[in-house]
Amino acid sequence: MKISAVVLLVTMSATGLASAQTTAPLGTPDKPSPLSASTLPPNPSAGETQVDPQLLQPVNPSIFKSIGHDFTGFFSTDTAKVLGVFAVASLAARPVDRATVEDTGERMSKGSADVGNFGGGVLVQAGAGIATYVVGRATGNPGMASLGGDLIRAQVLTQTIVQGTKFVVGRQRPDGSNGLSFPSGHTASAFATATVIQQHYGWKAGIPAFGFAGFVGASRMASNKHYLSDVLVGAGIGIAAGRTVTLHIGREKFAMGAAPTQGGAMVTFSKQ
Repeated sequence: MKISAVVLLVTMSATGLASAQTTAPLGTPDKPSPLSASTLPPNPSAGETQVDPQLLQPVNPSIFKSIGHDFTGFFSTDTAKVLGVFAVASLAARPVDRATVEDTGERMSKGSADVGNFGGGVLVQAGAGIATYVVGRATGNPGMASLGGDLIRAQVLTQTIVQGTKFVVGRQRPDGSNGLSFPSGHTASAFATATVIQQHYGWKAGIPAFGFAGFVGASRMASNKHYLSDVLVGAGIGIAAGRTVTLHIGREKFAMGAAPTQGGAMVTFSKQ
């Protein structure tokens, strides 16, 4: 059975400071020089390195403090819209959940699925965020550090929501291994990362990130660990979390829609 999924993704300096030396006019007894000792720039001793004070300031003053605000910000109108769209798609996919797992397993090789399972793991996703933040701070790159901080926050928020939902719902996995099928945590983590990347760098970076996130979701189905409805709700939670932690960026958002299709469900993305 062919499962239809349509995703419409619309494609998407450091400022150098120039210093000029000003030659002060010679003062006269009646009119002293306009440059006094108090206004002259400091003269560092030989061999002393001048460091921009802004580079010493934390990009995110307190990641943990921001995480606390993320949980309150998650429950918003925007989140309700996102989750509503994916809930509709999930309900539409329920009748073909089992067939989707079987079909995806036949189409995807075990090696490919293993790549998606590994790449979507929370340790890999969170580890990438931590590494990005540490490297950004160490190299004085505020953009990279900001990205890393948002990736960390998105993973914490995503997995808290996902694991709580798993515990409450208790849906059996397709392979019967446990009752932690709904929603897909791997898919949620991958879509949270993709959303943060898209919000920071636009659609040129967002398209491949979302493509990989979709691959992770397919890998979970091919591995007989999740149904299509699990993957769709996981994607919705990840996107909602990614949007929540990047509200400070002010980049243009993207709108979503969902509709049932023959043999599955369709989720569309479009730039607002």
